[in-house]
Amino acid sequence: MSKSHLLKYLLISPNLPVGGFCYSEGLESYLNTKDLKDSNSVKELIVNELKIGQIRLDAKLLLDFFDIFNELKHRNALKSNLRKLLSLDKWILSSKDSIEMRDQQTQMAKSLFDLIKELGFEYKYANSKKSSWPLAWSWACYCFEIEKLEMVENFLYAWSANQISAALRIIPIGSTKAQLIQRDLLEIISKVSKEIMDKEIDDIYFGNVGLGMAQQNHNDLYTKLFRN
Repeated sequence: MSKSHLLKYLLISPNLPVGGFCYSEGLESYLNTKDLKDSNSVKELIVNELKIGQIRLDAKLLLDFFDIFNELKHRNALKSNLRKLLSLDKWILSSKDSIEMRDQQTQMAKSLFDLIKELGFEYKYANSKKSSWPLAWSWACYCFEIEKLEMVENFLYAWSANQISAALRIIPIGSTKAQLIQRDLLEIISKVSKEIMDKEIDDIYFGNVGLGMAQQNHNDLYTKLFRN
C-alpha cells in the first residue's frame, strides 16, 4: 500500500480529534418530533442528504480547493488564486443555514488543521481559525497525495459514518444495524462521488430544507450524550 493510501485512514477514522462524531447535525430535532424511530429512518435521512443535500456542495468544493492548492504550489497566478481560495472558503461557510453549522465547520476545520500541522503539513495560505471543513479536508488530502475521487468518497463516507455514530448513541439503533446502514450506503456514496467529479459547481443542486430546519432547532448541534 502507498503512504497516501494508509494516511487516508487518519481522516476517516472516528478517532480523529475533529469532533465530527459528536455532532448530530439535527438528528436530535428529528428524534424529538418522533420522525427518527429506527435504523431505516436514519438510513433514509442520510441517503436524502447525499442525493439532494448541501453535503454535495461541500464535496464539490474539495475539488476546487485541491486544484487551487496545486496552482499555488507551482506559483501560478498567486494573487488571483489566493483570492479565489479565500472567496470560496467564505462562500461555503456563508451558505450554511445556521450559526451552529458555521461554528461546527470552523471548529472541525481548526482541529484538522492542528492535526495536519503536527503531522508535518502546516497550512500557510490563510488564517485557519475561521476556515471551512471542506477546505481543511482538501488540504489534508492534498498533503497526503490522495487521489481526487478517493478524496470525495472518503469525505462522504466519513460524514455518513459520523451521522451513524451519533444515531447509534441517541436512538439507539445498535451496532449491527449501524454497520448494515454503512454497508448499504457504500453504493450511493460511490455513485454520488462520481457524479460530483463530472459536474461544474454551478450544476450542483441541493434542497434538503427539512434538515436545515432541524439543524436550526437543535441548539449547537452537539449531541446531549457528549455534552453530558
